[in-house]
Amino acid sequence: MDRFKLAIDIGGTFVDLVVYNQETKILRHFKVPTTPTNPAQAVLAGVGSLETPLSEFDDFMHGTTLGLNAILERKGAKVGIITNKGFEDIFLIARGSLNFADMYRFDFEQPPTLVRRRNIRGVNGRINFLGQEIYPLDEKEVLTAADDLINNDGCEAIAVNFLHSYANTRHEEIAVDLLKDKYPGIAISAGGLLANEYREYERTSTTVLDAYIKPVLKDYLQQLQSGMQDRGFDGKYYVMNSAGGALTFEMAAAKPISTIFSGPAGGVSGALDLAKIMNKKKLLSIDVGGTSLDANLILDFDPVDVFEAYVDQFPVLQPIFDLRTLGAGGGSIAKIDNKLLSVGPESAGAEPGPACYGRGGTDATLTDSALYLGYITASNFMGGQMEVAGSLAKQAIDTKIAYPLKIDTAEAAISIIRVLISKTASSIKEMMLERGLDPRDFTLLAFGGCGPLIGPMLLDELEMAELVIPPLPSVFSALGMMTSDLSFTQSASVLQKIDAQSFQEIRDKANVLEAQSSKELLEKTKEIGRPSSSITARVRFIGQEHTLSVPFLKNDSNSSLYERFAELHRSRFGHSFQLDAEVVSLIVKLTLEKEKPDLAHACISLDKKASVECHTMFDEEKAIFVETKKLPTHHLLVDKSYAGPCLIYDEGSSMPVLKGQTLSVDKRGIITLRRSEEKNGKD
Repeated sequence: MDRFKLAIDIGGTFVDLVVYNQETKILRHFKVPTTPTNPAQAVLAGVGSLETPLSEFDDFMHGTTLGLNAILERKGAKVGIITNKGFEDIFLIARGSLNFADMYRFDFEQPPTLVRRRNIRGVNGRINFLGQEIYPLDEKEVLTAADDLINNDGCEAIAVNFLHSYANTRHEEIAVDLLKDKYPGIAISAGGLLANEYREYERTSTTVLDAYIKPVLKDYLQQLQSGMQDRGFDGKYYVMNSAGGALTFEMAAAKPISTIFSGPAGGVSGALDLAKIMNKKKLLSIDVGGTSLDANLILDFDPVDVFEAYVDQFPVLQPIFDLRTLGAGGGSIAKIDNKLLSVGPESAGAEPGPACYGRGGTDATLTDSALYLGYITASNFMGGQMEVAGSLAKQAIDTKIAYPLKIDTAEAAISIIRVLISKTASSIKEMMLERGLDPRDFTLLAFGGCGPLIGPMLLDELEMAELVIPPLPSVFSALGMMTSDLSFTQSASVLQKIDAQSFQEIRDKANVLEAQSSKELLEKTKEIGRPSSSITARVRFIGQEHTLSVPFLKNDSNSSLYERFAELHRSRFGHSFQLDAEVVSLIVKLTLEKEKPDLAHACISLDKKASVECHTMFDEEKAIFVETKKLPTHHLLVDKSYAGPCLIYDEGSSMPVLKGQTLSVDKRGIITLRRSEEKNGKD
């Protein structure tokens, strides 16, 4: 009997499903509309539409931004904080710095915080920076504070964070045990057990966010697991984490903060796998859905990641792919603002969606513009499962944009696309130039439902030479999840100078961290086998505030680690210093390899009924509609080139090949689009 794997990714507009047959190596994919009010409903509806019984599936891999959305939309649990007496205001004081965009705004106001001052309690007890107990933890005060927060203030989750818990977590462990014993139904999060690193505010913020989304994610995962079991699934459940690995449902529910960028991380994992297959050392990946665009850089087959990121205005001390999220997607709404055209970041989302969906939406969106211009096909939208109306798209463009600006429909539609592409390209350039990188040195990889749509236009705008479209681009994030391994990350503060005297102590801490993490991973996953490990040191020159992440190797000496850091500093900033450096923290990443589809040899189930047709598409250079061809991807021949203008499409996406661009496809189904020499010369 054939055995299968299932991966599901929830987007802002659609839920993507990918089924992999482990025997035949065939990949099949589906889409169903997202149900924003009850995300599990759409997932279970998609599962119910599968032809294969769930009893034949071994693994279920899931990507979700449920936790992220709960934070952004302020729909998490009511959180109370228990901390040291006298330090109750750490979370509210935060940091004095502002984002560059807000720095000179006289009308700037801090967004509402997640925890009100009246829901914060201080208790007696103190540990110093060396991890030594100065005053014992007052356990009665802990229970009194929790009782007040839960029973009087109605808190649904408690965030525990004590001073210097990175040096000794004992007080936090005592508090957590007390609270779990007395309040088993309340979500509890503890700073040193989540992010064992110094900086009290950042650790408190991470703890609060984890507590804030814990009940939301726990309820969702339980609902999903129950629904899957009712439908016959008895395999293993996994959730993507924010750094491209997989967690069991139990691990994700216990540490939900590690899943906030779960969905986009699947796309980065797939991009990394594809970079290795195609031998592309420099890759800019863009995942474009109905609501947003997520951009990530891959350098030397390694995705750029960070160990401190921001969600809304709150810092998070967790390993996360360095994703830049922009408000650019198929549902991005075009508006007239003071006689100027703006596009996004507001999105029509899944409900009501773009006007052409016929679900009550009246705003003009990117999808409406692309449909009117012939840049997407109406005849095979979602593989023919969904009808779209060109007349409704035209009506929205005319009413909201063309009539107010006194221009015709085509000019309004192409202007919407130009504005979105220009804004997106500027943000991508900023992301790359701040690292000293030139977009023209990179290959552009575009996926997501709208990645192939805007990819050719971004290729020209960024003056890049090559665009790659992967197999199954519209569900590539879900497919990328299948290329992930089970992973687990732990960190520990070190704060030791890199010299011969202290290096052995740094080495000992790395060994202890690796051993403890390996034991914890195997206990939590019940997997058999020895995980592979890699250790990263966060290093800075003494006197600096920020760090660089440097590989910490088994055979390292103090001099080799220092030189690697100094060279990275020179590469990143153009200079180095003749100063002492210190290791601020160590991060260990453990990986248990899982069987996954080989994208280089996978067979893709396609809609063979689709055929080559005549098509009308807008020529931006001539500002007229031209007759061209519309080709399904399975009609593309490996030994043939296709010059624009033409339209290429599959069941989930459309790609306009523009004038001056040439397309080819390899035997793996990977599409490559290149700009002509003449077009490169014009730039």
